[in-house]
Formats: sequence, C-alpha cells, structure tokens
Amino acid sequence: MGVQLTTCTARYFGIEKAVAEPSALRRLGYRLLGEIHIPGRIRLYHVLREIAALDMPERNVTMLDAGTGRGDLALHFARLRPGWTLKGIDIEQDRVQRCRSAARALGLANVQFELGDLTRLDERSRYDLIVNCDVLEHIRDDRSAVESLARALKPGGRLILTFPSVPQRRHLRLVAWRERRIGFTPADIGHVRPGYSPEGISRLLSEVGLEPTKIRWTYGPFGTLAHDLFFVMGDSKPNPLVFAASLPFLLTLSFLENHTPTRRGCGLLVVARKP
Repeated sequence: MGVQLTTCTARYFGIEKAVAEPSALRRLGYRLLGEIHIPGRIRLYHVLREIAALDMPERNVTMLDAGTGRGDLALHFARLRPGWTLKGIDIEQDRVQRCRSAARALGLANVQFELGDLTRLDERSRYDLIVNCDVLEHIRDDRSAVESLARALKPGGRLILTFPSVPQRRHLRLVAWRERRIGFTPADIGHVRPGYSPEGISRLLSEVGLEPTKIRWTYGPFGTLAHDLFFVMGDSKPNPLVFAASLPFLLTLSFLENHTPTRRGCGLLVVARKP
C-alpha cells in the first residue's frame, strides 16, 4: 500500500519541523498541529495526496527531495518509510547542515542531505520519485534544472512539481498594501519569474523527454484567501496573539481548500513520468 494521508500523518509532519526549531512556542505548535505555516500546510497536503495516489511500495523506493529547504519532506518519508532511501539536495550550506542535524536528532539512517545545484545534478536513472516543491520559480536556468531531474529519474519514475501559476487569481487588496508598506518584491524571496502556465510547463517537460500525466490547479479561492490573510498578518513572523485568534479560521480555509475542487488557482501541481 502507498503512503496513507490521515490527520495523524499531517500531525507527524510537525515532528520534523519541531526538531530543528529554536523557538519553544513554535516547537509546541508544530507538535500539536503539524505545519503551522498555512500556505506551506496547504502545499504539503497537495503533495502528500499526489504521492499517496502513486501507491509506491513500502520498500526499495529511492526518492529525491530536490531543493529540500528545511528537509521536512525528506525527513517525513524517512520516518514513515524506513524501507525507502532518500536524499535531499539544497544550494544553501546552512540549510544542508540544519537538515543533517535534524536527521541525527531523529535517528534516521535512510536519508542523507547534500549541497548541490539542481542545474548541474550529476546523477542518471537513480530515483523512482523526485519532488521539487516551489523551487523552479527561483532558478533562472529552469530548463537545465528540469533536464537534470529528468536524467536522474529511472524509466517509469515520477516527478512532482509545484509552483505559482500565471496568470494569478485576484488577491486581496490588503496584500498590495502590505507589500508597499514593507517594501516587498518577489525578488526578496528569490523569485526570478512569476510562475508557469499549464501550457508552458507541459511544453518544457515534453522538451526534456518527460510525459506530463497530471496538471491541476492549487490555491483556489479558499487557499488563496488563507495565503493572503497569512501574509498580511506577517507571514512567517506574525503577531502571536493575532495568529492564535485567527488560527481556527485559517485552518478552516485550509481544510476547505484541500477538500473542494479547484477550477482555477494561484498555484499548479504537476506530475510527470519518464518513459
């Protein structure tokens, strides 16, 4: 059987977040609720659901978390699937060190983290599954990155991608107000492009020899509202009292996003197969 998506699974994900978190308050939040970064929580559910739909076996699966960041996804599956072999790659050395520390703290021997540039990934036909979450919009030479990931997949292997969509849905006017107030631009978080359209990403994947098998919208009206409110409240550094008061509403929006169909959204999730 594949990885099952349950409330328990979402809560377990908080352990991976908590183990390397210096803030005691955030550690408590992660352990009680799982991912408390609301946009990240929504994205996590979409990705876990797609991995579950692949019905991967419990053993002898090799997985790459390409652009691993804090390593949460790689650590999560290393814990839940001891028969899998996992690797996380990131271009930032401090992130890699943090991931390694988290893996040691969790006692995980089936996952490793390495410093690496996805545009120069020197691996061939190694992975059954590669996940690349909200990374491509940060890479100027995105074609080289996707070519590298395609080479690294085994025949029959799957690539899961997430990123912002273009054009974007309409956001709350408060978002533009806060951006002006704090002087925010997409470049502040490393975006070199606004995102991808279904046609654009399908063309890119086909050009590097992959077959898109699913392209679906994420962050529909409920998810976009949750994202916008979270950003306006301070994003990763909200006022604790304001965040606590709004959390039930944000979690409700997150639940609705993940349990209602999305006809058009601010994000895309793509699954591609290597022939």
